[in-house]
Amino acid sequence: MADDTDTDDWPGYTPEEMHLPTDLVERIRLVCSLLHLPVAERHSMPGVALGREEVWKPGKPADHVTVTWNVSDKLFEFAETQGSDGRAEQLWGAIEAVERGLVDALRRGGLRVERDTGTQDWKVLGIAGPSPLD
Repeated sequence: MADDTDTDDWPGYTPEEMHLPTDLVERIRLVCSLLHLPVAERHSMPGVALGREEVWKPGKPADHVTVTWNVSDKLFEFAETQGSDGRAEQLWGAIEAVERGLVDALRRGGLRVERDTGTQDWKVLGIAGPSPLD
């Protein structure tokens, strides 16, 4: 019998299912909602995706939240089929710019965000300042 995670339609895990720190998830969602940035309900969906970096052992809470800007599968398909005329690279550059803007917004929203030097993932490690609503 196939595992549900083996299908292309599997939506991924929620922050709660991944045992992400509730205070960090709530602050990330607050900052994103103030800027009208969509937060992915599950980590494999488009928008601001929340996850965890280390190997996940179910039941073990994470001490951080990774953040990425997920795009649709259409962009990957476009990059694979359109060759090397530069259009796909321009879009990848735009995605990196969106992620840098997201990180800046989270920092301005009172979160401590650092880039992992090994994986290059953006990690929200803690709350460093007051809520934007305070």
